[in-house]
Formats: sequence, structure tokens, C-alpha cells
Amino acid sequence: MKIIGITSEKGKLNRVELEDGETLWLHTDLLVSEHLKVGTELPPERIEEIAYAAALHRSYEYALYCLERRAYSYRELYQKLMSAKNPNEEAVQETLEKLLRLGLLNDAKYAQSLARLYVETRHYGARRAAYEMLQKGLSQTDIADALAPYEDSEQVSAQLQELLHKKYARQLTDADDRKAIERVTASLVRRGFRYQDIRYALEDYFAEYE
Repeated sequence: MKIIGITSEKGKLNRVELEDGETLWLHTDLLVSEHLKVGTELPPERIEEIAYAAALHRSYEYALYCLERRAYSYRELYQKLMSAKNPNEEAVQETLEKLLRLGLLNDAKYAQSLARLYVETRHYGARRAAYEMLQKGLSQTDIADALAPYEDSEQVSAQLQELLHKKYARQLTDADDRKAIERVTASLVRRGFRYQDIRYALEDYFAEYE
């Protein structure tokens, strides 16, 4: 099959037209490395190889583009790459394996960074943090390992006391105001804290003012 036309498109993307009407979209680097030009004869198996190389290049470049903006889990990035236009699953899998080898994709480290974000910055309890991390495509094992340092009872108590003093103090002015206590309790449950830990924290909070 002969190449009958090569047109430079956006950026370094080129439209390569074959005499049977088929079109290949190839990066300039691939054109150069494969020595492709108008008039080049390509057997069917060679066209297939070049098409796969193009798909692999697109997949890898898009993955790097995504990772420059934020971290991803393996599953999350797989879904992102497969949602791109005309994805090639084999190329996507090869891309992900390469990223793993290079250390650019690491679920354990990603889980640790999310644990810090959700617990230390957003002040979620372990349950809410675990739920949010699960939505990012992380495994139960990676989630549990990342959250383990935050599940010490003393640390949870300190975290709750900080929230009670900084976020809920205006609502907690009376130990006998059951409606206010129930509202605060419900809010903390939504943040992912266990009811029992909340109850103990509230008891300690009001004990300070007795």
C-alpha cells in the first residue's frame, strides 16, 4: 500500500493518506523514525505495526499530560486513557506498565498522599477518607495501609477535639442542648468519624468547661 499524501495538522500531528483511502494519524517523530514519505510502499503488516506505534505514542503522551496535572491510580488512569478518542487497549496497557516501571504510577504513594489530604487538610475521619480513596480506584489494601497511621485512638481524639474547638464551638455552648449536639454529631459522622469516638470527644469537650 502506497502513501499518497502527508499533511501537517495541529502541532506535530500528521495525516498520512494511503491509496486505499485509509488514513493514519502520526506524530512527526514517528514519521522520521519510520522514514515515511509520499510514495513509500507499506505492506499490510507494516501498516498495522505503524498504527500500533502511533496509538502507543498517543497513549503515553496523554498519560504524561494527565500526570503532570495530578497523580492518578492505575485504574483511574486506565479509565482516563480508555475514554480518549479511538483508544487502543493494548497500547493503554503497555503505557501503564511502562509508567509503573518508571515509577511515575504508584498506587501506594498515591494512597499516602490522598490520606494526608483527606485527614490532615480536609479533616475527614478514616471512613470518609477511605470512601473518597476508593472512588479514585485504589485497592482496599493500599487504602488501609495509607490510613493506618491516622487510626490511633489518641490521634483520632485529638483530631476531633480540634474540629470541635475550631469548627463547632459556636454550636456547643450548652451540654444540655441535645439538638445542637445531635447536629454536630451528624456532621462529624458525615465526615467519616465513628459515633463512639464522637461521643467520647464530646464528653471530653464539655468536661473542660465544668
